[in-house]
Amino acid sequence: MREITDKERQFVSILLKRSNHHVVIPEMVISMKDGRMGSISFDLKGDQSRTKQIIAGNFKDKDGIKVDFELTADNEGNLFELDIWKVDFSPLISLPNEKEIKITAQNN
Repeated sequence: MREITDKERQFVSILLKRSNHHVVIPEMVISMKDGRMGSISFDLKGDQSRTKQIIAGNFKDKDGIKVDFELTADNEGNLFELDIWKVDFSPLISLPNEKEIKITAQNN
């Protein structure tokens, strides 16, 4: 368990704003074992499950490689996970700024 970084908080905040989903962004997260692609879990107790997709999309990492993401909610409507998949499975270099984010799906 660790504190959410400013970049992660900013990215999640942008996604929540674009999806019009209003929830509190937790202060603590768990880094997921994903080859350092950047996925985080908000389920600190490990007792929730993914119920719905809030928003999904993609962006290009600094090296030009496509990165897909999905922000999900648990059965109580709270944030569950921010899943990040860099298509070549290499570690994420950085999260995008708002203009670089392409939304492909959202569920209100």
